[in-house]
Amino acid sequence: MTTSSGFRTGRKVALVGRYPDPDPALPPYIPNLGLYQVAASVTDAGLDDLDLRIWDFPKQDPQAMIDEINAFDPDVIGYSAYLWSLPVLMQINDALKQSDPDRLSVFGGPSARQNMLALPPFAQMTQPDVLAIGEGEMTMTEIVALKHRTAETLANVRGIVLRQGSGWKQTPPRHPAKLDDLASPYALDLVPQTGLGIMETYRGCPFTCSFCEWGVMDAPKNVRSVASISKEFGAIADNGRNTLLLVDAGLNLNKSAFVNLSAAAEQTGFLKDRNLICEVYPAKVRDEHLKFLDGVGSPHIGVGLQSFDSEVLDEVERRYDEARFNNILTDLRSVAKLAIEIILGLPGDSPEKFKRNFERARSLPYALRVYHCLVLPSALMKRSPEEHMLDYDPVTLKMRSCLGWTREGLAEAVDFVNQHANRENGATGEFFWVFPRRR
Repeated sequence: MTTSSGFRTGRKVALVGRYPDPDPALPPYIPNLGLYQVAASVTDAGLDDLDLRIWDFPKQDPQAMIDEINAFDPDVIGYSAYLWSLPVLMQINDALKQSDPDRLSVFGGPSARQNMLALPPFAQMTQPDVLAIGEGEMTMTEIVALKHRTAETLANVRGIVLRQGSGWKQTPPRHPAKLDDLASPYALDLVPQTGLGIMETYRGCPFTCSFCEWGVMDAPKNVRSVASISKEFGAIADNGRNTLLLVDAGLNLNKSAFVNLSAAAEQTGFLKDRNLICEVYPAKVRDEHLKFLDGVGSPHIGVGLQSFDSEVLDEVERRYDEARFNNILTDLRSVAKLAIEIILGLPGDSPEKFKRNFERARSLPYALRVYHCLVLPSALMKRSPEEHMLDYDPVTLKMRSCLGWTREGLAEAVDFVNQHANRENGATGEFFWVFPRRR
């Protein structure tokens, strides 16, 4: 049903995500935790007449998704927009809004930003009605719960940017939800029984590295309790997951969250015989973190160095203590499998510096991940100074040139890494390269 002054009033809800197309550097499938957490919150709200369905499948043809969603005929469509999914989601939204413009389209996720949608080709496509900024669980639940969805009622929803004609209107920020209060998509059996188990124990990051989306979030004060983590362990175990991916900014960047995670792991024994994948910030590694990792079945740790060059790191608000870094890597290696992470194309770097960093990283007895620098909408796109002279692809957001890099120099560096990947049994993906540990 549609009112004369707003969008449709029903509670048929489609939630739409899309995993990247097959990529040699990626696992076959990682469930979209944000999408399923939104689904869990809306499902758990006890709304009358709710009919919710989820589209989150890799390799599905966009036209097939359009046809299926049209056949479902939703009143509200929520999209989980990431860099890799935004082009397809905008195509789907364009078709569904043409089919019925009174359907309310809500875009959330890291790419649901005004500056991103202002780039070609997105600026020429049908724009979303609402952008959910930050945490989307309670925002989407409130939108679905509305009896009448008009410009006036939507303007009272916190934490959104509302489309008004050719412009946007931002509402006041939403207060962060307590993680313990959010419904679990695993407990509600919403997550497909494939791929990795995924968990977050806190939100935000204490650092403000300008290349990273994490750096614009609040300092991490909102943490899950021991009881909440233990319960989620049980739900993930019931789903038959042997690998847990922590999507926190880092295992050791929130003391309270780590203490609770460690206590829950000890009480339940959940991690004793499982794989754990997480990030670790080297400067903050302590004995308790090493002890915890030593009790995990098979820990796989990413160590985000980004560059060995302190001057390069200064350009993106990052720090590096070489002596401590080397000692910490030795300690971590004794309890976990490590992958060093560096970035190709950072402002202030150069082809020559990068190649030296690459060779140095390959000389270490660890795996290596090389990420192509991306100009993310809440990171470099928003916070990089003019002197960085950013030139980037408007769809992939890959850096093409910037301070220290010509187009030719950056393209040659990409070819340099490709050649090494071919020679060293590495994997070349759309946005990054993976190299095995040298033996």
